[in-house]
This record gives sequence, C-alpha cells and structure tokens, in this order.
Amino acid sequence: MRRSKKIILSCHCLLNQNARAQTVAKRPGVVPEFVAWCVRRGYGIVPLGCPQLLFEPLKRKPATKETYSNEQARAACRKIVHEVLHQTRLYRKAGYEVVGIMGVEGSPTCGAVRTHVLKNGTSVSVRERGIFFEELDKALKRASMKLPIMDWDIQVKKPIFSN
Repeated sequence: MRRSKKIILSCHCLLNQNARAQTVAKRPGVVPEFVAWCVRRGYGIVPLGCPQLLFEPLKRKPATKETYSNEQARAACRKIVHEVLHQTRLYRKAGYEVVGIMGVEGSPTCGAVRTHVLKNGTSVSVRERGIFFEELDKALKRASMKLPIMDWDIQVKKPIFSN
C-alpha cells in the first residue's frame, strides 16, 4: 500500500465529542463528516490533546473565550502547541505534507477561525481565534513555520478556512 504522506492535525473534540462542555456536543462520539472528509482526501489524522481537559473537569458548562483567557489555560494550550510544532517537524522531516490543523468552529479554546465571546452579557460567535490558536500563532511565528489553519463547522459539515 502506498502512503499518501498527507497529515492533518485535528482538535480532540472532532474525534471525541464526549470531551466537549455539557450541551455543546453535536454528535454522540466522533464527527463522522470530518472523518469522511479526511478519508476522501487520503489524510492521516493526528489527534491533539484537549487543552480544556488539562485545567477543567470533564463535566463543565459552556464558556466564552474570556473565561479561558488566563495564564493557567494559556499554559495548558502552550503545552499542546509544543507537541504540534514537534509533530509537524517530525512529519515534515520524514517527507510528509502537513496539510493543516483543524480547529472546531466556535470553541473558546480551539476555534481557529471563529470563537464565542461575551458581548452585552450574551455569548456570540465572532471571527477571531480561540486561545489555543492564539498561542499556536505566536509559536509558529517564533519558529518561522507556516501551517494552514482552519475550523470544522459541525453545523454545515465542512471546513472554514482562515484566509
């Protein structure tokens, strides 16, 4: 079997909706449309750890970006960012194409293109990165690395590209 040598890094909750905050999961387990999209393109999926599970209990209420914009949460995100850079380097060194990293639309941590913020006491979706992707942007710039970044929109079952 010939390998595609194409890899996509995936936020944890696209492969395990059980990790999402209460009432936020949109599928019982894996997001099958995301996996099918990857399969059609011949992508290998590299799952990333969930930053929120590093500092919050599994049973938690939905929150906005402001809730997680603190040093504890950002430190957890940087831990996973370090893994992203390391794995990207390993795959590239071995001749693989890292086609990108997939966030999840609306997540206050793992929203790559859109996240939820608090405006006038209400959670609203805005076009900005969650805290994990803010930390990833900083690290990619420091390392002079480029990595395509996108969100999976579970509602419309397709990616949202950042550019």
